[in-house]
Amino acid sequence: MPVWFGLIVAFVSTVIMNAGLALQKQGASRLPKIGKEKSSEVLRAFFTNWLWLAGLFGLLFGWGLYLYSTKIAPISLVQPTLGLGLAVLALFSVFYLKEKIRKMEWIALTGMILGMILLGISAVEEHEVAQPRWSPLLIITALILFLALLAYFLAKKEKLGALRTDSLLGMVSGLFIGMGALYVRAMFVLAEAGEELIAFGVCLPVMVGANVLGLGIMQSGFQHGKALIVVSLEAVLNKIVAIIGGIVALGEKLPEDELLAGMRITAFILILFGTGVLSRFGGEEVAEKLNA
Repeated sequence: MPVWFGLIVAFVSTVIMNAGLALQKQGASRLPKIGKEKSSEVLRAFFTNWLWLAGLFGLLFGWGLYLYSTKIAPISLVQPTLGLGLAVLALFSVFYLKEKIRKMEWIALTGMILGMILLGISAVEEHEVAQPRWSPLLIITALILFLALLAYFLAKKEKLGALRTDSLLGMVSGLFIGMGALYVRAMFVLAEAGEELIAFGVCLPVMVGANVLGLGIMQSGFQHGKALIVVSLEAVLNKIVAIIGGIVALGEKLPEDELLAGMRITAFILILFGTGVLSRFGGEEVAEKLNA
């Protein structure tokens, strides 16, 4: 299966996941508040609300497509592609919600589309799938765990200085979610090589744990400050971890052709920049506008 097909699947997955999140947010806004009503009544209300259920199925289906895309394409290409969901929601906000966006956001939107095109062109040159390099992968894992613990102790002792708590939590969340992406790709590569025990006995639990931690820390970030700061830092950091980790630990090489290599690096920069600028166009934010 060609790499560019995996990128198309990743793009479709992020559009569906963002749409699912928007539907869930819309449905949840009309339902009993969690913690203020009986648990049985809240659960019944959620699971009988067609809008919330449609969002849930969208999220699950989109996640399934994302997993499938990581089986086809390098994670260093898939993870940046997920940022294109923000570009689609930005266009939806402009043409359907009639929301005005700033000049910098138009530049970021154009840059992301151009970045996706360059990413697709550079993916034409394919390499043989390499096995995970355990030493670099474990070093990256240990470094992320160390940084997370350091952040926890600094926050506990109130020694963050000028760094905001929501910014710190957004960065740590991004590190964990990026690490989870590395283990997703490693799991599929190892499984295809016949190493099912390591794939599902080691990589799968680490992937699940990293994503659960990342999402939990993100929710904590929402409670400690501005959601926009948390989301933007998480979205950029998880892609940086996937790009660097994919190349260093998973053997995902840049194209040998210098022009294609330059295109791919340019694509990374454009998509990372666009992700940071367009982070306000997330599924939850679009849902808020739809409910307004």
